[in-house]
Amino acid sequence: MQLILIIVAVSAAYLIGSLSGSLLLGPLFDQADLRSSGSGNAGATNALRAGGRGYGLAVLVFDIVKGAVAAGFVPILLHTLGPWPFVCGIMAILGHVYPVFYGFRGGKGAATCIGVLAVLLPGSLLFGAAVWVAVLVASGFVGLATIVGMLAVALASFFVPAVPPAGHVFVIAASLIIIYTHRSNIARMRAGTENRFERARIWRRRR
Repeated sequence: MQLILIIVAVSAAYLIGSLSGSLLLGPLFDQADLRSSGSGNAGATNALRAGGRGYGLAVLVFDIVKGAVAAGFVPILLHTLGPWPFVCGIMAILGHVYPVFYGFRGGKGAATCIGVLAVLLPGSLLFGAAVWVAVLVASGFVGLATIVGMLAVALASFFVPAVPPAGHVFVIAASLIIIYTHRSNIARMRAGTENRFERARIWRRRR
């Protein structure tokens, strides 16, 4: 019976992760499939650039909430705790990146990862968020800020008390996923063609 509950929980987490905020909410904001515009990514950053603040914020909240639900509520409802919330978290991120409902073409997993971390490793998330803001303000590169912020989360988890081994495995796996999904950003930064989020570079505006 326990094995069945684990399978159901992990599968449910993946299916929840496969729900795309940008594609489900797009019609409400008169937006077409994000995967055919902008960066071709179905995540919140591309939603912000393509449809403005309202659309971007709605997609961000949706994707964060689904990560939190998959990692926080699904394991509790199905009585599968221990390491399984972290497994459900990874499955939700993979669902976002490779959604079964949308031809396995999704987003980069950052917002969904935030939702998972908010439930399972909030202390590490706060440190990573601070690093994310610092890198974004300094560079203007959202992708770079996301990668460095996730690595900061992973590092912080080893200094936060009571993080179980499954938590360490999770942050390492999540970091690898985030780096992999941002490989095109890395390539563009190396080529000098990556778009900057200039409004975030406050120090530049004050000069």
